[in-house]
Amino acid sequence: MKKYLALLMAIAMVLSMAACGGTQSDTTATTAAAAATTAANAEAPAEEGTNYNGLTLTMMNTKPEITDAIENLAKTWGDAHGVTFEIYESSNPNDTLTQKYQSGDAPVIGIVDSGNIPVFAEEHMLPLDGEEWLEYTTMAASVNGKVYGFPLTVESQCIVVNKTAVEANIGREFDPAEYATPDTFAALLEEMRANGMENPVIILPDVWSMCGHDFYTIYNSQDGTSVGAFKLVDDIKAGKDIYDDPVFTEHMSLMVDVMKEYNINKEDPLNADHDMSILELAEGNAAFLLNGSWTWAELDKFEATDEFAIMGYPTTTACSGMVQASPTKYAVIDNTVATEEQQAAAKEFLNWLAMDDEGQKGLVNDCGMVVAFTNNPYTPSDDVNMSLMECIAEGKTFNFDPFNFPSDYRNTIAPTIQKIMADEGATSRDLADVINEYWQTAEPIGR
Repeated sequence: MKKYLALLMAIAMVLSMAACGGTQSDTTATTAAAAATTAANAEAPAEEGTNYNGLTLTMMNTKPEITDAIENLAKTWGDAHGVTFEIYESSNPNDTLTQKYQSGDAPVIGIVDSGNIPVFAEEHMLPLDGEEWLEYTTMAASVNGKVYGFPLTVESQCIVVNKTAVEANIGREFDPAEYATPDTFAALLEEMRANGMENPVIILPDVWSMCGHDFYTIYNSQDGTSVGAFKLVDDIKAGKDIYDDPVFTEHMSLMVDVMKEYNINKEDPLNADHDMSILELAEGNAAFLLNGSWTWAELDKFEATDEFAIMGYPTTTACSGMVQASPTKYAVIDNTVATEEQQAAAKEFLNWLAMDDEGQKGLVNDCGMVVAFTNNPYTPSDDVNMSLMECIAEGKTFNFDPFNFPSDYRNTIAPTIQKIMADEGATSRDLADVINEYWQTAEPIGR
């Protein structure tokens, strides 16, 4: 049934395009036939492809929750291509790769974190420029203009919305695009308060959330790229006062004048219970949680039945109306000890994951991941990640990888942010001073 629906949709789409564009009938028929054939074969097994005659590929997996699924996918492809996979887990890809490269025993395929790629890419990883899957993603990891990382799974630092609760309050459909700036979002919160939801916002007390994700926007919304984030740090090192930066000013106003005012935890923001905060969103007592797409796993524990979505932090920058979304795991291929045949097989396997129906379905349905590829027709079963995939497909995301923060950044900045959000005497000026001083000696990770 799915195959025939795809066939009918493809033919209808082509005929519609012909009607609008006035193409010649023979061209239309040829194009329609080609589209129909593609759609009808969308679920057919891939062609046999290369037989590697018993070749072995090693794979390091650093995402343990997908171990069984990735082993099954590797076996499915491997059985069809004469390849055996040896997969092992690592909880610390940086240390494992360092040891493996030193011992000459590097995995042919490594599932790594974004921060590992700038460290190891040019010396140890195979460039992947020209691969077919690059046509369908903007999230590949590059170093000095060369692609090294296949984006495996995507998560978003964002605002999670209880859409059902918002629409019940305002009496109309909720479209995040209508509230993409601080002023329009503030007006919505004021309206919701007037309609009976006193505090629609939830700011979590966790340092990683309040002092990490919520205030990382100062960096990632400079222009939505690592170039903008690195430039901000470089400018601070050269004497710029971040207090005068328009993105800093706007985001501080959003957090201090708007979000803090409507925070359901504002009476005791630093001691609010995390699980209770998630429950408030699940039950619709509040509507906007400042957190990320990973929240669904927690909502699911409370058997949430409302409709949910995501939206970006309101801004007037180039990131307005977009959500930050970036791969949290990449697949890379070794370029030190892997043979050319192993490299070719590894590239074919990654292309299969991105381009073949069985691989596409496995990443989403079996691994439970949001993928970075616009050609993947499968969607997760939950609203939050489905909303993220829609943003990716519509080009409404930005990604500031490989910019990353030193390990002590959050804990250095956190006390001042906490004092601001708890009304304990600190101001935006105080936070700017702490940030200015921090970057005089610290270096961002990723370049």
